[in-house]
Amino acid sequence: MVASARERDHADVTEQAAGIEPRAARVAEAIANQDAFFADSFPGMLGVRIVEAGPGHCVATLKVGSSVKHPGGYAHGGALAGFGDTAAAWATFPTLEEGEFFTTIEFKANFITGVNGGNLRAEAKSVHRGRRTMVLEVHVTTDDDERRPVAMMIVTQAILKTPGASGGEEVPPEG
Repeated sequence: MVASARERDHADVTEQAAGIEPRAARVAEAIANQDAFFADSFPGMLGVRIVEAGPGHCVATLKVGSSVKHPGGYAHGGALAGFGDTAAAWATFPTLEEGEFFTTIEFKANFITGVNGGNLRAEAKSVHRGRRTMVLEVHVTTDDDERRPVAMMIVTQAILKTPGASGGEEVPPEG
């Protein structure tokens, strides 16, 4: 699914509010300002914290509290998926060149075990970066000495050109 102009505008506003743009040269600044970057967004509501990020990799953490649990008391699969997708995004945006943006086009998750408390760690690593796609593996584990596996995801990102950018495909206009 291609991001709509409204979604891209919201992303631009979020980036401007954080005083950053998603490029490799500004990743440290983005991490330092992640509270503003995540304000009024799904990752912010979940409580995702980016620990480190760079071209093709990211480490993030998430506390398993009431905001991510289903009524049965365990971490909700949707919350885990959102956590993994966020880690994949932070591994993707530092690879973008001027005039590029991305969106998730395919996502597969295997949930290995349930967790009802503690902290989780997501590690995203790129396994492919081409002109039009990027594929990442995300491993979600407990964030303790045991690092028990919780979930594994494969995320495929479409690398798109902003309208008017040279090279590549442009996003079709809405309408």
